[in-house]
Amino acid sequence: MSTRRDLRNHIHELYQENGASNALLQMLSQLIPESMQEELLQDEKQGCPEHYVDSLPRVNKNKIEDHETCSICCCRYKEDEYPLVVELPHCGHCFDLECVAVWLSKRTTCPLCRDDVLSHKPKVDVSQVEMEDDWGMYG
Repeated sequence: MSTRRDLRNHIHELYQENGASNALLQMLSQLIPESMQEELLQDEKQGCPEHYVDSLPRVNKNKIEDHETCSICCCRYKEDEYPLVVELPHCGHCFDLECVAVWLSKRTTCPLCRDDVLSHKPKVDVSQVEMEDDWGMYG
């Protein structure tokens, strides 16, 4: 059985050889668990659209407690003179807009509960909407 040092030396040798990148990738794929490989591949996926992040509801400064902090950067919201705090729909977790914008540019989940933020679209109640009777009215 080889030691870690032997394994590192073997990887270094594979990396140094020309044309051996395929062997190196095969060895690394055996070392990295499948679940982690899938997670790494998912990181390549696009996150939320920019218009989604721009449309997140802002939290009024008066509703923010002095002790509340962003779970991403761990800074208190009120340390900023003009805090831009947003609330994610459905789960209700709040973050600095700048922090969550970076996160959502790469993922479509809440940083805290991993809820898929795009799967919960608000439902619009159209039961009380009056339909226009004369469709030909505008051309």
